[in-house]
Amino acid sequence: MIPSSLKKWIGLPATCENPKSIFVGLIGGVGDLIAAAPSVAALKKKYPNAKLSFGVGDGIFFNTIKNDPNIDHFETPFSYNVWKKRGHRKTYREKYKEHDLVFLLDNGNRDWWEQKKHLLDIYAEKCGVALEKRRPLIYLDGKDIQVAKDKLSELGISNKDKLMILSPETRSKKEMKEWPHDRFLSLIEKINKNYDFKIITFVSKENPFDYTGTIPLKGYPLGPSSAMIQKANFYLGLDNGLTHIASCFDVKMISIHIGYPVECCGPLSPFATTIAHKPFDPPETISVQEVFETFKISI
Repeated sequence: MIPSSLKKWIGLPATCENPKSIFVGLIGGVGDLIAAAPSVAALKKKYPNAKLSFGVGDGIFFNTIKNDPNIDHFETPFSYNVWKKRGHRKTYREKYKEHDLVFLLDNGNRDWWEQKKHLLDIYAEKCGVALEKRRPLIYLDGKDIQVAKDKLSELGISNKDKLMILSPETRSKKEMKEWPHDRFLSLIEKINKNYDFKIITFVSKENPFDYTGTIPLKGYPLGPSSAMIQKANFYLGLDNGLTHIASCFDVKMISIHIGYPVECCGPLSPFATTIAHKPFDPPETISVQEVFETFKISI
């Protein structure tokens, strides 16, 4: 067995029974960060007297976890070479100079999904914690909730209306994860023809498409977007950050899951219905009618 002191010197994960300082690093996306939040909470419960620092990217990534009450200090922007073992070891060595426990959660293997384990469980294993609940976490603040409430009022949407949130794109812009735009338009048309929903569509500023029959909000901030999702009557989206945020709340939802195996990164919510075929099947294998029939059952 390699002594902990030698592991730290080499740049390998080491143990400590009574840490005073813990560092967790993750430069993944929004979905990755909220999947790691339960492990952060479990670490804080396991070591209540330790100062917990979290290394995260800036912008939307920091905004995803900035309200987490279990984190005492943020290091942002944080980055390291995820794909090189040398990069991992160098970062471990540097962080062990300041902290007693260090956890780098990023998967340094492009075939991580072959483990057939969900990211949430992978993070818990890396942190050496048992989770009380297998469900991601996000923490909202009062300001974001009020901003969302004011925006809904501005859009003419009241508590009497049935609100649906649509998230039809992925941040990665990987074709293997994108459902064709024309199919979203057909789905929107079917929903509007048969149901009385006010549909808000969240897309990036760069999205070139129109989503006729919905209220598009381009580049809307993450915090108020999350608050709107929490308030919604229904959510429908692709395998993206907002879909994983929706799975944090008790909102009925559908995830059109294309690409990676659903057991590795699908939404973990008792209110979620996931539409998924074989991993990495062409997006066109999921039809509009299949999604609409699932929608009718799910609402």
